[in-house]
Amino acid sequence: MSIGEHQLIAVPDTIQSNMLVPLGMYRRVSEDKTLKGRASTWREIEEQVKEQEEAILHLASALPFEAPITRDYCDNNTPASDPFIVREHFEEMLRDLEAGVIRGILFLHSDRLARLPYDAARICRIFEMNPTYVGLSVEGGVNLATVEGRAMFMMQATMGGMEIGNTKRRVTRTNRRIAEKGVMHGAPRAFGWGENRRTLHPDEGKLIREAIQAIPGGYKIADFRRALVEYGYEPKLTKRSREGVRKIQHTTAEQILMSPRVAGFRFHIPEAVRMVSNERLWLPDYVVMKDGKEVRGDWEAATRPEEWRAAVEEIKRRKEANKTGLRSGKHDTTAAYFLSGIARCGKCSSPMWSNPYTKGTGAYEKWGFRYACLSNQGGCGGVTRVGPPMDDLVETAFLLETRATLPEDAAKADAIDETVHDERLDEIEVEIKDVNGRRQAKRISMSASLDAIEELEAEREKLSAERGQLFLQKKKRAILSPDALADWKDLTMAEKRTRLKAAVRAVIVHPAGRGKRFDPELIEVVWQKNHSPAT
Repeated sequence: MSIGEHQLIAVPDTIQSNMLVPLGMYRRVSEDKTLKGRASTWREIEEQVKEQEEAILHLASALPFEAPITRDYCDNNTPASDPFIVREHFEEMLRDLEAGVIRGILFLHSDRLARLPYDAARICRIFEMNPTYVGLSVEGGVNLATVEGRAMFMMQATMGGMEIGNTKRRVTRTNRRIAEKGVMHGAPRAFGWGENRRTLHPDEGKLIREAIQAIPGGYKIADFRRALVEYGYEPKLTKRSREGVRKIQHTTAEQILMSPRVAGFRFHIPEAVRMVSNERLWLPDYVVMKDGKEVRGDWEAATRPEEWRAAVEEIKRRKEANKTGLRSGKHDTTAAYFLSGIARCGKCSSPMWSNPYTKGTGAYEKWGFRYACLSNQGGCGGVTRVGPPMDDLVETAFLLETRATLPEDAAKADAIDETVHDERLDEIEVEIKDVNGRRQAKRISMSASLDAIEELEAEREKLSAERGQLFLQKKKRAILSPDALADWKDLTMAEKRTRLKAAVRAVIVHPAGRGKRFDPELIEVVWQKNHSPAT
């Protein structure tokens, strides 16, 4: 239909040729629209939007009454097929129509205005309640002022919604097949890899590998986030970043490390899951499995699978500890001070926490902080001790005693066999295939096969979880190895504390007379039961 033919389309009888009817025009082009199999560029999108404007203005000039365009609504690069995305200008247009700011709307085609039946119904409701309104499309023959036109508009939106659903289903199935082959899905360059997205970036890959290896030893996501800031990493999506708000969020740093891609595993999150989830997804849950084994991708891994699994288990353990409140309600300065929460009062046995000196001069001022039994944290408030000398004393004792027992600790780590369940896991996959074969041969019923398969899958899930725990235990035992202590000075405070707690159960601070000098004899180190200090 040509634009001029709109002159033959009936307009509301109440509109006279000498009347002035203020109208709005709606324009939209999605960035995901393709041109000859490739993604549209911003320049091409702007050109298409400009073409829509010219066509709509031509239509407005051809109307048999004066129809100035007083409002321009443009949701450029905003899809209309996603019910979770709010089109700001579309919503503004509906408000203006309801308020009478404009008395109609012109648009290129119905699929530019509405691609979902719900949106089309909202528009039709307004035009049914306002029979004098004008609603015309340049293409497609839609006239919202008539019953037939609104029916056609609804029908086009319904067919469009069905087409979208079918496309999503095909894309989901295709993406799953691609994932099971281990082929990389089209996406921007991930942090840690080069421009070809397959080989490791020499500096970024090293950051990831060192962080993964250090997490079981106490390294925190916050430490990795600081490392990213120092490196100069900028997240790709910074549209929501505001002045004064850090650009690299904790969850961003966590997802870089917890992504299965780090270990070379392919992962796939169905679009349906992405859309309904209100929280950050736990990426390790979406590793693609085929024949009971993780699918390896066609890129270079940043770390070994067992190292990544150990890091995943440790982060998961920390999250559970936070959820159950094990870290809540306490004066938490543990990331900054060596003995916070490890030191205990010799009078009441309550944990002692760091407490900065805010008063006093001379000797007290030079120490900077002390460890104190705080009454507001449930302690007696009767014991304090200067912090730096305590840290030096305990650190020296720990390093001397631990290095003397390194062979024993290394043997304990080596004694953990993280592959103990691998043989049974392989057997489970064979049994699942056997059950499916018997079902297909109709030797057992569908119900019986499901019972057997669900039981085997439950066992597989349990053994896989235990395998991850064994990886973590072995890694934690190894934190007192010669290699782990060789770079002691370069470790973060969290890593040092983790190693200390692996060998030291508590540091008892016995009472001292008021004003007395620091006495090492009043500091007692209590070792863990599984750690036998050298004699």
